[in-house]
Amino acid sequence: MFVFCVISIGASAEGTNLQATGIGMDLGTDDDFLMSSDKFEYFEYDTDTDTDDDGLMDTLEYSIEQGIRYLFSTRTDPNRLRGEFAIFESSNMNMSDEVYRKINFGTPFVYHSLGFLENLTLNRSIMDDIDIMRTDAISFMQRHRECDEYDGPNVPGVDTGGAVWRYYYAFGDHMLLRAFFNVPDIDDTTVILQALYENGENIDDYYPTTATDYFINYQLRDAFITHNALVPPIQLQYNNFNTWTYEGIPSRIYKSEDYDVVVNANVLFFYSTQLNTSDLQTQIPEVFDYINYGIAKMNENREKAIFPGSWTGVNISMYYPSPFTFTFFLSRAYKDGGAPITGNRSININKIEEYILADDDKDGQLDRQSRDGSWGNFELINGTKTLVTNDLETALATLSLLNIYDTLNTSDKVIANAAIDNAIKFLLENQNPDGSWDSAFWFQAPQPTRYSGSAEITTGFVLEALAKYRAIRPKTTVAVSDL
Repeated sequence: MFVFCVISIGASAEGTNLQATGIGMDLGTDDDFLMSSDKFEYFEYDTDTDTDDDGLMDTLEYSIEQGIRYLFSTRTDPNRLRGEFAIFESSNMNMSDEVYRKINFGTPFVYHSLGFLENLTLNRSIMDDIDIMRTDAISFMQRHRECDEYDGPNVPGVDTGGAVWRYYYAFGDHMLLRAFFNVPDIDDTTVILQALYENGENIDDYYPTTATDYFINYQLRDAFITHNALVPPIQLQYNNFNTWTYEGIPSRIYKSEDYDVVVNANVLFFYSTQLNTSDLQTQIPEVFDYINYGIAKMNENREKAIFPGSWTGVNISMYYPSPFTFTFFLSRAYKDGGAPITGNRSININKIEEYILADDDKDGQLDRQSRDGSWGNFELINGTKTLVTNDLETALATLSLLNIYDTLNTSDKVIANAAIDNAIKFLLENQNPDGSWDSAFWFQAPQPTRYSGSAEITTGFVLEALAKYRAIRPKTTVAVSDL
């Protein structure tokens, strides 16, 4: 039975142990949450550690527990809904005057990150907190599901829409401009669908056929006859996914459209968990081409890029100013999703490694990693090109390396080991007293408060990095074990 666009608000229960039961959550409806037997699985952890590592493991686990306590404490904020992991907006790039907004986008990322902590040996109350937060996050995301109005000619026989999500779930004191910006989009939709899939839900029941078939209709050449004249021509080279899934305007002459290579990396992650490799390469081959074009331009431009300007030198990412977001999204499409890295249609993972481990000035120090272990991007400060690092960029760069670690050759693993160890040491030493890591500018919002991010987002990514480091850390490394 297809449920398509049935909207249901479910109440979450304190103490529900979602993952421990191995069963999808029941929010009390008849058909709305059909479970899939093909549940997403987080990788297992090797709990056997050398005696010399005991101090490091204690440090990691203490830091993780403090981070969880911080995330759990945000639930007491009366301005937000239960289950939400917030995004803030600021008019300053340093997020100094950040303002809370009612946004869907942050929650699925923290939900995914928390999943990597489920197999750690942590305090029982901490594990219960993780289960409660993940359960409530699912309820929050389901609460804001709505029905798309797709009725285009490219879907024969389909006269009903499918599930979509918007960026803002409510406006509050938002400007009118934000109302125009707030239409359903494929970025929010696919990252939320991925979270629901990880929870064991049969997400295809929200669509006429399957979710992957449905969103094919938002690829460039499948969905449009005449393009918006404001779209940069470079974005029209490949048959990639349009960011906007809004079909409320029936005109085929003008559409809300743009084609962001980082958004497409998120879509690829979702598709890689839904399709086998052959079907993935057959259904969305040019998405791989578009992504590899972005990887190539990122490397070509890496010595000239100035944050927050274009890191590719071409206008193919409007929302994400940091290349480490791109490398992270692609690396998790491979590691967490199974996207191919070999064959004619695959992620050029070697070029991601080349970017992260670049030492273009041959000084023996990775270009974008500071000597204190932190990562960042180059900015112009008083006219001087300066490496500026923060907790968020450090987490994203470290996750990128951890996700592609098994693809590195022996000599590059030596370099990566030191880079990862030093980054983890930096993160452990720079955790705030409340258990969080600092908010930072992650992606673009509408004017005038154009900078978006939050301590919750940063903390989620850092916790994922610590968990993955705990899982695959080579026994031979010593940098962090001296803590």
